[in-house]
Amino acid sequence: MTESDMTGSKLVFIDIDGTLADENHIVPESAKTACARAQANGHKLFICTGRSVPKIERNILDLGFDGVVSVAGAQANIGDKLLFQHLVSPEAIDAAMAYFAEHHIESYQWQGADGMYISEGYRRHLESKGKTWNRGEFARFWHLLDEVEVPAGSTLGHTIHVSKGSYFTGPEPDVSFENTQHDLAPWFELVHGSYDKISPNNGELLINGIDKGTAVRDVASLLGYVIADTIAIGDSDNDTAMLKAAGTSVAMGNAIHGIQAFCDIITTDIRDNGLANAFKTLGLA
Repeated sequence: MTESDMTGSKLVFIDIDGTLADENHIVPESAKTACARAQANGHKLFICTGRSVPKIERNILDLGFDGVVSVAGAQANIGDKLLFQHLVSPEAIDAAMAYFAEHHIESYQWQGADGMYISEGYRRHLESKGKTWNRGEFARFWHLLDEVEVPAGSTLGHTIHVSKGSYFTGPEPDVSFENTQHDLAPWFELVHGSYDKISPNNGELLINGIDKGTAVRDVASLLGYVIADTIAIGDSDNDTAMLKAAGTSVAMGNAIHGIQAFCDIITTDIRDNGLANAFKTLGLA
């Protein structure tokens, strides 16, 4: 008998940006209350984010989730216990770096359990936004790629250990998202990123065969849940695999990239108690 059979418990996977937290990284009070009530009712809640753990704010982690799926499904933790971790191959990193150089893509980062490795272009972007990337709670996790010491005879791909990449081009790139998706397909699965407002070609580079959907299935299996007892809640294309894998899928009212079309439930906007209303509809809280 599985854990979910015994308790009637649901296993809920919640995206962060645009789902749990708004564009200012603030979690609505209604969402905090709903999550606490759902857990009190015996359900287990996992963050399921594209971010690496070092990039998740402490005030979000301190809400007390049962676990964290990070780097777009490549890693899962329950507290300090590592459930699984997948790394980008050295060859894939080097292929992407060569592609970025060839097509004058200057803003990119690689993310893993030990931090974020960023290009000079991405550093300039952060500073232009007024983000104190090199101060505060995340300071020790940021690394400039130009400062990474690559041993003689080696490559960057063999030097850093990461689980996903992301990039965005300038306003007039010489390659489209579809071009990049096709060209990097031997090494990565590409999904749309979160920089549509400033770049016509931006994406997340995921390990082929590993995504938020595989994480949903793997975590459910490890914790003794059947897929029918899993729920996923998201707002954008990078949640697609998770939403399609879960037993029940929920799109936020502010969802983009047309994901509402295949979700079971569409809740209200994040600014209109979207997560709390989803939990109410689902009978979780």
